[in-house]
Parts: sequence; C-alpha cells; structure tokens
Amino acid sequence: MWRFLDLDKIDGFYSGAVFEAIGSHVGAGSSPETILFWRVRSPVVYIGYHQCVEDEINANFCRESGIGIVRRILGGGCGFCDDKQILFSVIGRDDGVIPNDIQEAYSKVLGGVVNALVSLGAGGEIEPARNAVYSHGRKISGNAQGRFDGAVMVNGSLLLAFDFEMMDKVLKNPTKNLRPVASAREGMVTLRELGIIDMDAVKNSLRQGFENALGVSSYEGKLTESENKRASIILEKYVRNDWIYKMDNKRAMRKKSIN
Repeated sequence: MWRFLDLDKIDGFYSGAVFEAIGSHVGAGSSPETILFWRVRSPVVYIGYHQCVEDEINANFCRESGIGIVRRILGGGCGFCDDKQILFSVIGRDDGVIPNDIQEAYSKVLGGVVNALVSLGAGGEIEPARNAVYSHGRKISGNAQGRFDGAVMVNGSLLLAFDFEMMDKVLKNPTKNLRPVASAREGMVTLRELGIIDMDAVKNSLRQGFENALGVSSYEGKLTESENKRASIILEKYVRNDWIYKMDNKRAMRKKSIN
C-alpha cells in the first residue's frame, strides 16, 4: 500500500528538499512509495536540473519581487508556481509499478491527472510531446521526471487558478512549453475557468485518480523522523547560489577553459 501525504502550504525551497529526501528513502526501501501533495507558501519558480537560470528566468525581477528560484533534482522545464496550484510528486521504487521507459512512466502517472479531470467534469488528455495534461485544448498540468537512489519520481502541477501576468514577468519565454500560441494566457486553462473551485474535491479526485492509474490504494501518513532530518540537511543545498546557478557556473567554466 502506498502512503499519501498532503503537506498543504510549505516553503518552496523546502519542497525541493523534502521530495528528494522522500525519494532517497523510498529507493532504499525505508519509506513506502508515496503520493505527495503540497502548495508553495509564497511564489517560486522551479527550474529543471539541466537548465541555466540565465536562459530561462528574469532573475533580477525574482530577487526584487521575493520570488525564490528552486533548482529541482529532476529534469524538464521551468515553471512559475504560487499557492493557486496543487503540486504533486508520485514517488515509487524503480522496480515497482511505474514503468522504466520514460514515456510509459509519464503515461501511467499522468493518467491519474486525466482521471481526476474526468471525474471533476473537466475532461483531459495527455500531451506526450510536452509531457503535459491538457483540458479543452489548453495546458492545465506541467510535469517533470527523475530517477535517483533507486527511486522514480514524476512531479507536476494542477492549476486551480493562475497569475499569468506574474509568470510573464518571471519567465523569459512563457510560451516555451506550450502548443504554438501567441501568449501563455491563450495556451493555458485553470480549473476555476472551468467552474471548479472546491479545492478539497480536487485533491480527493487527484488522489483517487493516481490510485486508479497506478492500481494501488493509499493511506494517510506522515513524514518520518528520518525523512524530516534528511530534508533539513538537504535544504542547505537548495538555498545556496552554487546549487541554484549550478549549470550557469558549469557553462561559464567551460567557456573560460576554451578561451
């Protein structure tokens, strides 16, 4: 049986540390496979492990506006997040029910998001080219995947509502991960726009959607003492500039060595 965790509102930097800590415990077999929900306490922009901040994010604006930049341990693209989104992480063992093939893993896990949207009356479909979920032809869930320490993890967001104006200021190319559109507002949709505003109903549908997609059941659990301790240690990494700008610094060093 899988564990279900809803941490509600937490710090964005801590979120990166906590799902890494859970992943290492799940992979080692010391924690159960886990469906994790959270929302960020204040706005952040998550950046994929392999991306450069300079290419993706208006960092000066983020600093001036108090928006944190959180480098994930997962790949994928960057995304602006605030408390109007339900963020999730589906964390399994790499020998468990989540397939080894990257696209098959996305298909299985994101089937849970589609299940939730269908049960809520919104309807949805997986967009495999962008590893996203669309509703009514517009993106409603962006996702990323990673494998480490014996665990496989698929993270994503589900838009309850969204601050499109803020995203346009935070991201250098806000339409990058969308179908061809003139603006992000044109290419994205929220549950609120579809008449769905009950957050508890959305969370319940999403949890059940993942259970059905994975063919598992889940119980409401808590972070273990060991996971909490590990997350507190890892958090020190997530707030450091050498981690946040890790790929920018690597690129600068390569250029310097060439010159």
